[in-house]
Formats: sequence, structure tokens, C-alpha cells
Amino acid sequence: MGALRRGIAALTVLTVISGCWDRLEIEDRGFVVGSAIDQGENGTFELTFQLVVPSAMQGTSAGGGHPSAMAYQNITSSGATLFKAARKMSNETSRSPYMEHNKIIIISEALARAGKIQEVLDVFIRDHEMRRAAKVMISAGQAKKLLNVKPDIETLPVQYINSTSENPQKSESIVPPTTMGRVHRFLLETHSFAIPRIAQTDNKISLSGAAVFGSDNRMRGFLNGEETTGKNFFSGRVKAGALEIELDGKAVVYEIKGADRTIRANVSDPRKPEFTVNVNVEGNVGEWHTDADLLDPKVVWAIENRVREKIQTMMYSVLEKLQKQYKADAIGLSDYLNENHYRIWQKIKDDWDHGENLFSKCRVIVRVNAKLRIFGTIERVQRKGD
Repeated sequence: MGALRRGIAALTVLTVISGCWDRLEIEDRGFVVGSAIDQGENGTFELTFQLVVPSAMQGTSAGGGHPSAMAYQNITSSGATLFKAARKMSNETSRSPYMEHNKIIIISEALARAGKIQEVLDVFIRDHEMRRAAKVMISAGQAKKLLNVKPDIETLPVQYINSTSENPQKSESIVPPTTMGRVHRFLLETHSFAIPRIAQTDNKISLSGAAVFGSDNRMRGFLNGEETTGKNFFSGRVKAGALEIELDGKAVVYEIKGADRTIRANVSDPRKPEFTVNVNVEGNVGEWHTDADLLDPKVVWAIENRVREKIQTMMYSVLEKLQKQYKADAIGLSDYLNENHYRIWQKIKDDWDHGENLFSKCRVIVRVNAKLRIFGTIERVQRKGD
């Protein structure tokens, strides 16, 4: 019994003093906060990581706003595979790249159009350090340039991009953030989808617009701001925003304060389903440049009618582009059929936006109901007898 006790005690001591054999000290880690992937030469991948420089983050300049030195470092490496490109970075930095804080993955337009999005995301999905909540975006042009944007307010370019991506509740033309986990699901289900487009103008970024992918995982093209607004109305993703309309030839801004949409489908002929999409939107007058009387019911009706026409125009415009040009259901009609007409969907899913492409042939009716809730008039209305 004494020998057994001594053996247990020895094992306990060894366990305590050995610690974590594979531990990497925090000061030896290179914290990756953003990634960009471009097409390199001869079919290679060009991988860029944005790493935080902790010493620069701690010290600030006399102005009190920004660090006195660069708070980040961008490192680029290329290789036949992204895994090898990432490993090569160890030759260029003293700190091993650590992916757990990677917030943004930007994929270049060239790789997306070549159908390489699945290849690009494969290494990130397999990495045990990587979080599936990282946001995926498609760049208009070279991806790594976006990691060099010099933000006026944020310390890091990735912080600037990440914060801007959270603005769909303020802008109707931004696609809600699409995580790596969600894109992975789309890829596994051979599902058409749209994810945020990111572009650079001067030293600013724009997230207005979307990149559309077909069920073959190949990018078909971009949607502009208004087309993306129409897509968001189809998807029921518009919660706030602003629409510019005209009344008597002068500008009026309709501020969206809430919106919802419902879909109904007639599947009596499974090969030719017909959809009715109902959109209800309400809002206020955000800006007013006319002399019309906002307390006049006819003026209120005219504003509501202009808003209705504007939304319908945007929705039919994006529908035509998706059906006729891209042939990709990026507005969620397939999701509706799968959830509400499952048996029908199982019969036609192989010919929806591939095969016979029934999506491009189906009829969609858009109905919009717009309400003006708060007028916000600031001018005295002239009444008879005043």
C-alpha cells in the first residue's frame, strides 16, 4: 500500500510540473483579425492576413485618438494551397498566426467568378481555431487592397469594415452580414445565394450591393444598390432605410421605420408555380422640399403611391435580372417551397435554378402596401380665415 501511495504521489507531481506541453504563450501569438484571398500567378492563391500589433494598440499619440504607430501589420504569402501559404507566413513574422479572432474573410471577385469559393473556404472551415461566425464578403477587384484602407475613426481597417457591415438596420441597400457557417450551408445544399459586396473608393469602403452565386457555387455577377434593396424586400430583410421619391418634381425622403413581407404560392402545376409576394411598409417623412400641404389626404396618398411604385420597380428589376440574366434564386423562393410545399419541392428541386431552371420561368406577382405614419411638418399650414 505504501508503494502505491508513493506512485500516485509521483504521478501527481509530474502532472503539476509538466503543465500544458503544447501551450503557446499569448505574447508569441500573431492575432489575425482579417483575411483577404486573391488569385495569384499560375493558378496559385495569394493570402493576406491582418495582424494586430499589441504594442502600437497600447500607445496613443498626443491627440489621444489614434495609436502613435501602425496598430496592424498586413502580411501576404502565396502558394498552390492556402494551407501552405499560411504556413509560409511563419518565415516572415516572429509570431505564429492565430485565427480565433478572425472577423472578416474577403474573397476576390476573380476567385468568386472562377467558382473557387468552396476551395477558398475549405481551409478556414477545417481550422479548429477558426470561428464560423467570421463574415464573408466578395471584393469588387483585388481583395487585399481593402485591408489597407486607412479609417478616420477606427484603429484597424478590419474594425472599420466590420462596423460598417453591421449597418443593414440603417441602410436598405446592404445585405445583412453572411457568416462563414451560413455560406458553408449554402455550398453543401447547392443553393443559390447572395452575400455582401465590398468595394473601395478613394480611402473609403462601400458595402452597398451584393454578389450573386448560382447553385454551381460560381459567382454570376453583382447587384447594385437599388437591386439589392429590391432583393432585401423579397427576403424580408428590410427593417429601416430611406427611399427618395419625387412629388411635384421635388425631392421627398421617405424614412422606412418598419417592413414585412409574406409569400403565397399556387403549386397546382408543380412545374409552373406562381408566387404572390406581399410587402407592407410604413414610415415617416424624413425630408421635405415641396410646398404641398402634408395635412391634405390627397398629398399623403400621393406619397404612399410613389413609395409603392418605387418598391415595386426595384423588386421587379432585381427579379428580372435574377431570372433572365443570372438564373439564380437569390431571393428565397426555394426556401419558401421547401418549408411550405415540401413534397412539391422534392419533385422539382433538381430543376429549380439548374437543369430546366424552373425559377427563371415562374411567375411572381409583387404587391406593396405603403403607409405614411408621421408627417413631421415644420411649416405653418395656411387655413381659411387665418
